[in-house]
Amino acid sequence: MKTVIYWFSGTGNSFHVARAIQEGLDDVELISVAQALDGDIEPSQRTGLVFPVYAWGPPAIVARFIENLPSDTPDYLFTVVTYGGAPGSTMSITRRMLKRRGLVLNAGFSVKMVENYPPMGGAPEEKKQRKINDAAETEIAQIITLIREDASGNFAQKNLFFSLIGCLAYRFFRMALSRQSGSKFYADDKCSFCGICARVCPVQNVTLLDGKKPTWSNRCEQCFACFHWCPEKAVQYGRKTVDMIRYHHPETLLNDLMIRQE
Repeated sequence: MKTVIYWFSGTGNSFHVARAIQEGLDDVELISVAQALDGDIEPSQRTGLVFPVYAWGPPAIVARFIENLPSDTPDYLFTVVTYGGAPGSTMSITRRMLKRRGLVLNAGFSVKMVENYPPMGGAPEEKKQRKINDAAETEIAQIITLIREDASGNFAQKNLFFSLIGCLAYRFFRMALSRQSGSKFYADDKCSFCGICARVCPVQNVTLLDGKKPTWSNRCEQCFACFHWCPEKAVQYGRKTVDMIRYHHPETLLNDLMIRQE
């Protein structure tokens, strides 16, 4: 059965999961959500969505992607979300979004991975990162087995409290994102003008002119790829991130996340 997995990732956590599923199944194509939004989205027999949890819901770019999905229901539709704290209401919100498109979510999965959102404190020390990522491999292997068997159901981690408040928090996050977007980003004096921040941005929100530091527009998705992948740690968000740990999944390469720009 042909499988197409649409993925969105800033630090490579979700991309790592998508690639692991690709390696665990037969005949799988990976397509970035940002790339798919620029062209036609083709239905497939088995379709997967892999993305991180943002404020207990799907990223705004993923929501836009779902709104553009063809209404032809695949034989099997699954979602895998990666999270640092809790999935919250992500699965129920995603299911409702798909339902509005006439699509049925057959299976939902979640994987706990390294938290890396700077406004909430960013990534932990490397030792803890390794422990979390090692545990994630076991979860990913289990998910691959269930997808191979076309298992149905909600297999995502559940927490009643976060599920109840998740919808409200997610709505607030989306409203705040529309108001602030990329206004808090800037590059400090460590900037080497390499342009990686601009090339890794999935929505081309970063502009780098010759001889000038990068600037951020108002289309930010809050993926913080520019922040975490900057080799000089020059990209900052507000005034408290200078000494913050930068993170990307150890098995994800910078080029893996630059498909849209190639």
